[in-house]
Amino acid sequence: MLDNLYPESIDASGNYLRLALKQIARHQLPYNPICYATWYEYASGRNPGLNQEIKTLEENNTIISFEIILQLFRLYIADEQTSLAEEKTREFQSILTEITRHLDTSGIRISNRGQKVETYTDRLGQTASVDEVRSISKGIMSETRSIVSQSHSLKQEMDDTISEIDALKKELEGVKQAAKTDILTGLLNRRGFEESVTGALELAREAQSPLSVIIADIDHFKLVNDTHGHLIGDNVLKMLAKLLREHTKGKDIAARFGGEEFILVLPDTPLKGAFVLAEQIRLSLKSMRWINKNTGRPIGAITISLGTAQYQPGESQEKLIERADNALYFAKKTGRNKTVTELDIETA
Repeated sequence: MLDNLYPESIDASGNYLRLALKQIARHQLPYNPICYATWYEYASGRNPGLNQEIKTLEENNTIISFEIILQLFRLYIADEQTSLAEEKTREFQSILTEITRHLDTSGIRISNRGQKVETYTDRLGQTASVDEVRSISKGIMSETRSIVSQSHSLKQEMDDTISEIDALKKELEGVKQAAKTDILTGLLNRRGFEESVTGALELAREAQSPLSVIIADIDHFKLVNDTHGHLIGDNVLKMLAKLLREHTKGKDIAARFGGEEFILVLPDTPLKGAFVLAEQIRLSLKSMRWINKNTGRPIGAITISLGTAQYQPGESQEKLIERADNALYFAKKTGRNKTVTELDIETA
């Protein structure tokens, strides 16, 4: 589905990216995914409403702040997936209307043919003429063939319609998934995370089973961007996302929580298990050696800090995430490149 939304070639997308970065720098905006996406759409020209809005702002000499960019993003980009879903829903309704029309029309045609057969049958009972019997028989055979033909025609029409519905269902699923997916990393975005974590917490409450959360944040990420460029920064984000996918399975939830922050929700996992997993991810990233392909120079180790917490019966989703975030903050405060659990804070 994303291929349909962003069909550009490598050269074209690279050009759009350069234009987007130029606009971000010109307006002194933060280099984050929301600004990227908004100015990328602007550069591509695929979003007339967005382009007109920005043109009006610039003509009025309005300072385009991040708050304005965020509003534009929500209005013209984030809601685009919702519009696509609504469009597909309207297509679906149209197909259902067409099905009803096929059934009604074919039903009338077949009913008329059946009435003619009944008329022939009545005539057959009222004659003794061989020629008349032969004529009536031909008529019955002709109407029977028509009924069979129309039944086959209806079947073909229904088969075609069912194929349309199957294709539409796949498109709708693609739209739904795209709306919940972070474009850069392929992980769930904030919206997708919110939907998924609600169900996971409900299952944990019902089954009274453990559930833990890990929040990970890339250390000194702004320095990585400032020193080596945002393309390197994007590669770091994508690599961390890849590690998260490799270290999670089954019912686990992995999402980009915002900027350089990621979150894992681990059903059926106590705090100790979450700590072990967090350390595996941290050490895997730390062991990697990064090279700037443009200069050939080593970048050095990229590290992350992580905070973990285990769900407590009756607490809200917000409270659970807050406790994991507090552990992450403690990890940052005490030196970075480490995993801290909520219990470590209590004993500190």
